[in-house]
Amino acid sequence: MSPSGGAVVSGEAARPWMAANPAVVPGAVRQVSLRLEVADPSQDGDLGGIALPAELQRAVPVRQLHFRAGRYCALRALQLLDPERPVGTLARSPSGAPLWPAGVSGSITHTDGFVSAAVAHTTTIRSVGIDSECIMSPEQARSVATVVSWPSELAYARDAGLDRFQALTLVFSAKEAIFKCLHPLVGRTFDYHDVRIVGVDAGTGTFRARVVQTLSREVPADSIVGGRFEVGERWIHTGVFVPAARAALTEAPDGSSGAARYPSVAVAAGLAFGKVP
Repeated sequence: MSPSGGAVVSGEAARPWMAANPAVVPGAVRQVSLRLEVADPSQDGDLGGIALPAELQRAVPVRQLHFRAGRYCALRALQLLDPERPVGTLARSPSGAPLWPAGVSGSITHTDGFVSAAVAHTTTIRSVGIDSECIMSPEQARSVATVVSWPSELAYARDAGLDRFQALTLVFSAKEAIFKCLHPLVGRTFDYHDVRIVGVDAGTGTFRARVVQTLSREVPADSIVGGRFEVGERWIHTGVFVPAARAALTEAPDGSSGAARYPSVAVAAGLAFGKVP
């Protein structure tokens, strides 16, 4: 299976852990995904050669694998984005987040059995956030429901046809993707209740969220964030992005109207130009 938006990377067909990418970001984004339960990707020399930071040297093997797999996906996605500018390693911020090369926005997600990274040129996609989550068990749902969601948010997802565990997982994942997308723009952390899901459309695979309190001058209270989601048998995937300019809305990668191809883009683009009604 090939990474989104590009040709198969050399040798990829021999790597059974390569996964199809969730359809939650536009074609300008390059994405690479792994399914860790299909085969043992640690046998891949490229992945095994990724150095662990000091704080992970004594971590359990699965944590080390997820770190390496995330960086592996990121480096391969960067190779697809710009084959003429090889990137050997990714530095880390004090918080542990990856420091992307100049002119690149990106996001990494990992959950039980699945890892993915997405990158784009900031001249096209100013910021991107992706998230993947295993659909919650009843025990997990009971422990986190009030921490990450409001009843009204779950109602929107249930009205869209999701069961209660899918609904909670979608709300949680959507907020994670929103955080990853907006954090580089607003330069601060914010809570699950600082954004509220206000619409879910299963037909288009899109969701809308309202910013409850001002996050920055550029992202005031009542700004609307749009995103896409995909529900699978085991995982729910979400994606949010902010185009670099309104021109990003005019044409999708397949030549169709950008706003028609990605209904949420017009909403997300509002973050680049102030509050959306």
